[in-house]
Amino acid sequence: MGTQGDGNHFLFVGISKNTGNTMMVTHHGSRAPGAALYDKGMKTANRFRQEISPETLRENAWIPYDTEEGKSYWEALQLIRQWTKENHTSLHDAVLNKLAMEKENRYWNEHNFVFKDGDLFYHAKGATPLDDKFMPDITGPRLIPLNMAEPVLIVQGKTNERNLGFAPHGAGRNFSRSQHKRSLAHKTTEEIFNEETEGLDIRFYSNEVDISELPSAYKSAKNVRAQIEEYGLCEVLDEVMPYGCIMAGDVQKNAPWKKKKKFRKA
Repeated sequence: MGTQGDGNHFLFVGISKNTGNTMMVTHHGSRAPGAALYDKGMKTANRFRQEISPETLRENAWIPYDTEEGKSYWEALQLIRQWTKENHTSLHDAVLNKLAMEKENRYWNEHNFVFKDGDLFYHAKGATPLDDKFMPDITGPRLIPLNMAEPVLIVQGKTNERNLGFAPHGAGRNFSRSQHKRSLAHKTTEEIFNEETEGLDIRFYSNEVDISELPSAYKSAKNVRAQIEEYGLCEVLDEVMPYGCIMAGDVQKNAPWKKKKKFRKA
């Protein structure tokens, strides 16, 4: 609790295009607690798959909701959801306390989560919920980060025939991490970093630049925005113009928690 995590997790700072206010956006999911629940859930789901539909692929296993296990898993997901929200809150509060500032506004949303409407479940991979029915505790619009060099979109919207009540949750990757690194092998890490972050204050918590998190690793933000408009997926209310961000960095090389483990062993 109170930490940002690794991978594509980030803390982004920018300026509201509408108001000029400074805004901070954090991005992370349920982290280790969520991963542990998922692992246990998939083992339970596979047991049901073997009993109900053994021909179904293992990765498509499910837990019937009308079972004790199904209801328990859904309740556990809601606890994980609350944990994630509290973790974001703790990061924002820590910054506010350090700067001796008061917040003017705060809102959040999940992405890549499962949502329920009646007896219908939506597995929203790569999607951000728009419709209030998916988030009963919602307090404001939704956030769509694109990449560190592009604005974070602040959006709202309702269910229509195209979006099923969801918006994109970001730009998505062009390639896998390893493919992207191979495509840039003719340049040094420093050259790539300087080209793609010019004019921005970009930092990596591990002090190791991870080029697979730089803008070129992701799909065109311009195209994503054009598709949002073309298909009427949501309405853009404001943009958080980028100033800079802190990424986790290349955690395979210099993860702080790995250093601590080595120290404990010594």
